[in-house]
Formats: sequence, C-alpha cells, structure tokens
Amino acid sequence: MQFTVGQTVIHPHHGPAEVRGLVTRTVKGRRIDYVDLVVTANAMAVSVPLASLAEVGIRTVACAAQLADLTTVLCAESPPAEPQWARRVKGQRIELATGDPLRIAAVVRELIRRRDERGLSLAEKDLLQEGVAPLVAEVAIAVRSDEEDALAVLEAMVAERSDDVLQRRGLVAA
Repeated sequence: MQFTVGQTVIHPHHGPAEVRGLVTRTVKGRRIDYVDLVVTANAMAVSVPLASLAEVGIRTVACAAQLADLTTVLCAESPPAEPQWARRVKGQRIELATGDPLRIAAVVRELIRRRDERGLSLAEKDLLQEGVAPLVAEVAIAVRSDEEDALAVLEAMVAERSDDVLQRRGLVAA
C-alpha cells in the first residue's frame, strides 16, 4: 500500500485517520519504517510499522464495490438471535473487535433492529455506539457526505431492509 501525506485511511479500531508522514525510527538498534497517522475523530496520533499494516488492519477508504457489500449486509434479513443476553453481547463484542466493516455492519444491523423492536440494554447501547461510529465515519467519507446524513441513511437501510434510500438521496461512492 502506497501512502501520500493527507491521504485518508481506515484504522480498524480508531476509524478514519489522515496520513501525516512516513518516518524511520531506530528501535533496539534496528531501523523500522512507520506511517504516522492522526485519527480524524479525536486528533490522536498513531504510528504503525509499515511491515505490520496488514496485521493491524490499516486499509483504504471503502470503494463503490465495498459499499455495495456493506449495503447488502445492512439490508439482509436477520439470522435467529442468541436468546441468552450474555452470550449475544459477548459475540457482538468479539465481532466489533475484528475491525472488519462487514462484520461490524452485521452487528450494527442487529442492534438497530433490536432497539427498534424491543429496546436495548445499556451494554447493547454502548455496543451500538461503538459499532456505528467508525462505520458512519467511513461511509460519510466514501460518499462525500456528513456523518449525520450517513447515519440517517444507514438506519433507514436497516429499517427498510432496502437500499432505496441511497437512490432517493443521490448518494454514491466517490
């Protein structure tokens, strides 16, 4: 993966981040190349070794095909839910920790539907917030929209089980 200063990339745990530069540091006598990032949401600085980018999960912003996959997940029917609260929440927490946008989207879909049908526990509300934030931030960047509009579109797709809202709002990937 090639980086340019000012490029936006996605960190699996922190969401969108801007590339600030490429630096070489000496660690225990070895020269290691790093990419310096600044997280968009909170201006936190993050340095990632270039050799570890894939392992960490740094990736480019979603393209149109990836957004189509995301839309498919958000509009899909829900599988049977785990009836035991503790197991369900633990499983959802594990899925969110992967940083995979499709797995995060599936968790967000289930939590939004559960919220609309039955309400959420405090832990589930926290999980929903934790999952929605990076997902909405990336979608907003990909379709050149603001996060508020991206959240409204995401929630509408989940509720309607359809991507018609994208056409109504004229949103497409950049």
